Amino acid sequence: MPVQHYYSSFAVGDRAAAEFQATIGLELHVQLLAAQKLFSAASAKWDGPPNTNISAVDAGLPGSLPQLNPECVKLAARAILALNGQVQRRSAFDRKHYFYADQPLGYQITQQQHPVGRGGFIELGPLDGLDYTKRIGIHQLQLEQDTAKSVHGVYPGYVLVDLNRAGVALAEIVSEPDIETAEEAALYVRKVQMLLRHIGVSNCHMEEGSLRCDVNVSVYRSGDDRLSGTRCELKNLNSLKVIRGAINSEIDRQIDAIQRGEAVVQETRGYDAQNNRTFATRSKETAPDYRYMPEPDVPEICISDDWIEQLRNEMPESPEATLERMMTQYGLSQEDVETMLAEPGCTALFEQSVVGRDPKRVVSWITSEIFGQLAYRSQRLADSSLSAEQFAQLLDALNADTITSAQAKQALIAFMDGEQRTVGELIKAYGWEVISDQDELRNIAERLLEAHPKEVAGYLKGQTRRLNFFVGKLMQATQGQAKPQDASQIIKKLLEARR
Repeated sequence: MPVQHYYSSFAVGDRAAAEFQATIGLELHVQLLAAQKLFSAASAKWDGPPNTNISAVDAGLPGSLPQLNPECVKLAARAILALNGQVQRRSAFDRKHYFYADQPLGYQITQQQHPVGRGGFIELGPLDGLDYTKRIGIHQLQLEQDTAKSVHGVYPGYVLVDLNRAGVALAEIVSEPDIETAEEAALYVRKVQMLLRHIGVSNCHMEEGSLRCDVNVSVYRSGDDRLSGTRCELKNLNSLKVIRGAINSEIDRQIDAIQRGEAVVQETRGYDAQNNRTFATRSKETAPDYRYMPEPDVPEICISDDWIEQLRNEMPESPEATLERMMTQYGLSQEDVETMLAEPGCTALFEQSVVGRDPKRVVSWITSEIFGQLAYRSQRLADSSLSAEQFAQLLDALNADTITSAQAKQALIAFMDGEQRTVGELIKAYGWEVISDQDELRNIAERLLEAHPKEVAGYLKGQTRRLNFFVGKLMQATQGQAKPQDASQIIKKLLEARR
């Protein structure tokens, strides 16, 4: 176990900030949404019971041979096209040798020399939160295997290994060293995350590990070659906040070392978010350390121009185009559209449901009620049983005052539980007809006022919150069949008449 040397972030001052600049490059490891692993038929669901979704290939058993999953190639090709890059007509796999307990083969099958995608860029600008425009180049996108999961702390003195994740397909997206600040890095990751979700390549949940980020940071004096600094790699950063904190801390550490006349050592470092400090973990490996060699058991991938063109024609509208169009077409805020873009399938649900309806009401129900239910169920929209037709029925019933907001929420829960009946059938089955007879509501309200003289007296003395008490009682008496706004108006009028 290497000694961990800690360095905390500190203010370097305006003079140091002007004297030094940073060069930053990112490596994003993205789990692809393929049903099976990259080189085996085992399920890619890595979060099930330990060591249940594995094959002989994943376990590295002698004699087992990898067989490439073509769906992973297609997903990787979609990703590089969305990143404005080029799918390579010929790509091949390599063996990257290193030994860890979570790498059963003793090597990783990756694409160091001939990746499936090259080139491309991400454009950042005012819509992303910058007051300038910035183009960040993509060096390459390569397919590779994920490792197994090491589990610590179950048995003292032992590390357990779960092979479910071993062999799950990853796309590693390597940026050019075009990034200069922690904020640019975080915005780049957020934009790639939104893009890959939008095109259905990955769910990119950083908290689950389906998007992991490694950052290479170096510092140089203003006026020098921007690649002249010594590069340190920060491994396994798992949130945008952590990415910002780790980069800023490492920049400060390197500036401090240079100002004290010390050499910055090329190494791999971790980040202690709680104390905002980076720490050394091991010396940084170079390509010769990994002893790369062509993978002899997996044939080259040869892709035709026709296949690439067909895939290009199947690509959906880009997130940037969707954002601008929906803001203009429906009068939505940037925040609303970006919130929907972050959930695969959400913009499609919106556009299928909004025809002839109020866009702001539709988006409000999606981002509050539907997203609330998804969060409660730990579910993704794509896995929900709610259909656009059911959602549209619910909105129409609300708009026609056929049901109350509370009843609509109950209907939504039923639909997301798998209910197949229509809203109209649910209204009849559960007696949800709205009481719109004002005389009936007034009679109920008068009885409530007579039954609660102390609360009436309190209201007349200026305790206006008593109004909410009576509205709640009326809603309870009508089993939610009264509209809250009608109940409030009637009760307030009756209370004011008693002054």
